[in-house]
Amino acid sequence: MSGKPAKPGKSRKPGKPDRTKYGPTPGRGEQRGPAPRRRLPSPVSAVLRALLPLAGIALGVGVAIGGAAAMGDVRALHHRPELRMTMTECHTTGQSRSAVNHCRGTGDPGSTGVTTGTWYYNGAPNGYRAGTVATVRCTPDGSCERLGVGNHALSAGATVGGLLLAGGALTALVRTLLESFAPARAAALADRRTVRALLLTAGAVLLLTVAASVLYMLS
Repeated sequence: MSGKPAKPGKSRKPGKPDRTKYGPTPGRGEQRGPAPRRRLPSPVSAVLRALLPLAGIALGVGVAIGGAAAMGDVRALHHRPELRMTMTECHTTGQSRSAVNHCRGTGDPGSTGVTTGTWYYNGAPNGYRAGTVATVRCTPDGSCERLGVGNHALSAGATVGGLLLAGGALTALVRTLLESFAPARAAALADRRTVRALLLTAGAVLLLTVAASVLYMLS
């Protein structure tokens, strides 16, 4: 049984301008293909992808600077005389986690130059009350603080953590830029040997930073 062949869609007449943007005008009954998506230029895309690593670098540097400042405070405490303070009165201000314990007390300053009058310990542990005896480090005017392992660990940890965050963000930034402008070098950066070398370098820097931080605070 023979049938009439299907009529093809109408084709564009010679000389008639193409009315579509991405290809010839399809004939009647033909489906239009999806228009290709426009991609951002490579430099613009690279800048947008680099914003997050840049924010990480800024945050890491800020944390490291804060940790370095805290190490300076710990170092200053080491230069104050270590004395025994007996609390005569303590009261708490604030509520819940924001509560701060303020204590007053006395002690024997010896020949340290600290005042023989009332000493003040603001930020004392919440368990301190009248009669509690603590080892503190005081300024000549009687302002005292306690120096412990936690002070050293927090300040050094903040410094090291900030450097690690900044270093990781810097690595991500370099990789992003290489993927946009030098893909071959980006692939080399992901090589096992390169990754191992970066990890070893980061570990060495971490150990040196911790050692330098401890020596600085104790000097």
